[in-house]
Amino acid sequence: MTTLPDVMTSESPDFNVSNIINVTSVTTGKTAGTAGLPAMAVILRAVILLILIVANVCGNGFTLVTIRLTPRLWTKTNFILASMLVADVINAVVALWYTAFILAVYVFNNPCRHSVLITALTPLMKMTV
Repeated sequence: MTTLPDVMTSESPDFNVSNIINVTSVTTGKTAGTAGLPAMAVILRAVILLILIVANVCGNGFTLVTIRLTPRLWTKTNFILASMLVADVINAVVALWYTAFILAVYVFNNPCRHSVLITALTPLMKMTV
């Protein structure tokens, strides 16, 4: 009976998937776990999103409160405007959830892209924003 030769020899290096995924590039400083973005870029994106969310909620909220408290502004046109403002505020709330998602996943957790939960949730979280 013959045996097959051992494939792993001292000449062939051990390439493990976990070694490839968690390696930080020396020239760029980017890790594969953050989908090519360093943590500072993700934090900067989250800060910009938070500034836009605050401006959105403050501006649209002020307009909604003004329409609600001023009876002469209760026209059909302003009710249509108010419904669009409410939709925009809801969109800001969803963007707030997305901001929390990218901070939790890409900065604080630094996951592998092969996680089933992260792979399933990432396109869904990006869809609304």
